[in-house]
Amino acid sequence: MNDFTDWASVLVSAVDADNLTGPDTRCQDARTPRALAGAPVAVLDHVALAYEDFHRCGPQPLSGLRSDAVAHRLTVHEDAVNVLVARMVVPGGPWPGHYGLEAVAFTAERAVMPRAFPPCDTQGQVLTFGEIMAASKAFTARASGGAVLFPEQLAVTSRPTCQSFGVVFLDRLTALFRDRVLPLIDDQHEGTHAFPLRKLRQLAFLAHEWGHRQGPIAELSVSVRGRRLVAVIAELRADLEALGMLGNCREPWAPWAAGVLVADRIVREAWLRRPQAQVDAIAARHLLALLLRHRAVALSGSGRIVLHLDQAAALLRKELETVRRVEGELSAGEAGAAARYLAGCGWAIADGSTCYRELDQPVARYLGYQASMKEIARA
Repeated sequence: MNDFTDWASVLVSAVDADNLTGPDTRCQDARTPRALAGAPVAVLDHVALAYEDFHRCGPQPLSGLRSDAVAHRLTVHEDAVNVLVARMVVPGGPWPGHYGLEAVAFTAERAVMPRAFPPCDTQGQVLTFGEIMAASKAFTARASGGAVLFPEQLAVTSRPTCQSFGVVFLDRLTALFRDRVLPLIDDQHEGTHAFPLRKLRQLAFLAHEWGHRQGPIAELSVSVRGRRLVAVIAELRADLEALGMLGNCREPWAPWAAGVLVADRIVREAWLRRPQAQVDAIAARHLLALLLRHRAVALSGSGRIVLHLDQAAALLRKELETVRRVEGELSAGEAGAAARYLAGCGWAIADGSTCYRELDQPVARYLGYQASMKEIARA
């Protein structure tokens, strides 16, 4: 393992250096492929995919790297070391002009739905929880906080028609919630003390993934879901399905898991960098608007957020029926259904997919201010 750790450190340093090189650096002249050549046997299959991408794009500048081999064919090994080296294009890179070249070394284990959740069809998609062993500097500085890896994040020539991998770094998700969300949640949300925070964050994420397995969008290809407005609708449905399911769940942790899901959305994800172009940010702001409509989110005298999800239960069930209808129209080929729905809810849509909506309620303004202060502090 020491040999792997040493090599992973060399690889990450090479990727970090390449991200700082000039715009004319060609893929074949970059430091990263040279570092890949020294890979241990345990990760040769993963390294071969990354090397194939660099070789195919050899004369292209780093900004032209397309990670099709990794996106289409990488298979995560459970209970073993894994390596992903690819160029990412998800909005919210750490600085202007950043190429998006990333490297992540990690271990993984299969994610299993709790028995308390109703059965669902996984659609053949495998989800794993990972633990980062080494990562390029920019990966953890991304808007996602370096918490997830999915094919949809990668720069490719052709989008995959199925999800070959999905990795969630639970420790990163928990740390993001602990550092950026929990300080703004009222002490009355005592479930975050009654149950381990890592466990609640895991349950909240799995509930959201369970929501993704419901309905027609779950059956659509990754390439279709890559369209921003369709992806927003898929995220909305996943959240609403999850909240409805948790509301019916009799486990004592269920209401607290629902609270964690909502809090992470409205306190952190609603205010990601470039929110108008971020699927998660658009979906999160939409959820916040729904909750504010029925006063399910309030600001306490101590400057913390109080959630009253029971007050919005009926509204969320009604909204879920609407979103289901929109998904039905999308699956039937009505490409404009997502835009019509969002525009009818107050969103301004530019260039067919960029969504603008400013929430002027005091709670929303307060959350936006707190998020901007945290962003300044991290800069």
